[in-house]
Amino acid sequence: MNCPVCGKAMQEGKVVYNPSVGLHFLPPGGSLPYVMTKHGIEKQGGIALDGPNNLGPLKSDGTLPAYICRECRKIVVEY
Repeated sequence: MNCPVCGKAMQEGKVVYNPSVGLHFLPPGGSLPYVMTKHGIEKQGGIALDGPNNLGPLKSDGTLPAYICRECRKIVVEY
């Protein structure tokens, strides 16, 4: 998928939510580390988006398919 803002290729991944740790973008194959730290998320190519909050129900596994443009800092989420 290409970025709707700049037209560059976007990276496929997923947005992961857990009420106790917050909202994160993870690349394919990425998972929330056992000990939640910003470094642990970024080490596997992910991004910590927000801390604990209540976004309401997501998919049963707490994820949504997403694409990220690291150039524009935009995320496109499929729902």
